[in-house]
Amino acid sequence: MRNVEGAAAYREARVLGRSPEQLVVLLYEHLLTCLRRAQAQMPAGDIEARSQNLERASDIVFELLSSLDMDAGGEIASRLAALYAYFVGEIGALGLKPDNDRTERLIGLVSGLHESWARAATPAPPEPVTAGGSP
Repeated sequence: MRNVEGAAAYREARVLGRSPEQLVVLLYEHLLTCLRRAQAQMPAGDIEARSQNLERASDIVFELLSSLDMDAGGEIASRLAALYAYFVGEIGALGLKPDNDRTERLIGLVSGLHESWARAATPAPPEPVTAGGSP
């Protein structure tokens, strides 16, 4: 029991210690995990587990959508909102009719966004300071 509590506390600290940008990266990581699990369950015919993973994936996309600041984000936020709407439609379609090719395309799109957010969330290295004290 103590290990479970320790693991939960570690996960909580890991999440709470992240910047908003890093939290978006974490959401993408979980989204990819859910999609890959659902994909792995397609050939096995495990409809219940596939459905649960697709539902979690959909929940994550809605979380990403709700985190968009449409006022401050401008055109980028609008484009992300459209992309997230597309993701929800694809996830829904996969729930009705499993399709490995469609899942691969979706995973590829999400992977690209994950990589972009991961690069954006990585802090820039500090600029070197010269002997005069300025960069």
